[in-house]
Amino acid sequence: MIAHVRGTLVAASADSVVVDVGGVGFRCLVPSSTRPRLPAVGDEVRLHTSLQVREDSLTLYGFLTREEFDLFELLLRVEGIGPKVALGILSSATPDSIRRAIAFEDVTALCRAPGVGKKTAQRIVLELKDKVGTPARAAAGADTLPNAGAPGAPDAYSDALEALVQLGFSRSDAGMALERALAEAGEGAGAEVLVRISLKHLYRG
Repeated sequence: MIAHVRGTLVAASADSVVVDVGGVGFRCLVPSSTRPRLPAVGDEVRLHTSLQVREDSLTLYGFLTREEFDLFELLLRVEGIGPKVALGILSSATPDSIRRAIAFEDVTALCRAPGVGKKTAQRIVLELKDKVGTPARAAAGADTLPNAGAPGAPDAYSDALEALVQLGFSRSDAGMALERALAEAGEGAGAEVLVRISLKHLYRG
């Protein structure tokens, strides 16, 4: 199995790259979110890779981060999810957002990915909910809200989640509202901002 490729980036498009490794060009299909994060053509690049073998083809999928690779492999374990759909899911959102959507059963968010209908999204949640983990502070059952006003604090999402749960909302509803708040405020928003926007969505229903 080809675990990774490291070499010179010789070509890049919206959904694939070619990496020259010792004179051999490896074509890798990549999430669409990869293209803006690639180095310039001619520079060195390293991709975590997954080789998918079919009767009539050998296809290499590449990922800039281990997190993306691990989530791709995890999605492939779900019945009915092939490499194309798994890649589409990773192209639709960040790994953190996808894991949160699964953990908090946000079927609507998963359905935004190409090729994912409601039944497929429900299957993903059912089979992976216990495997993706939850935000650290949510998993630990934290009951305080430090750094609530600190923009970009690492625990802003989980701090906001705990605050909403303490206000009486279910984790599922709070998680879905937070996803909408993140989309509106951006990943760098602090917990206080996320809570305020989430409450607006929760009270609207």
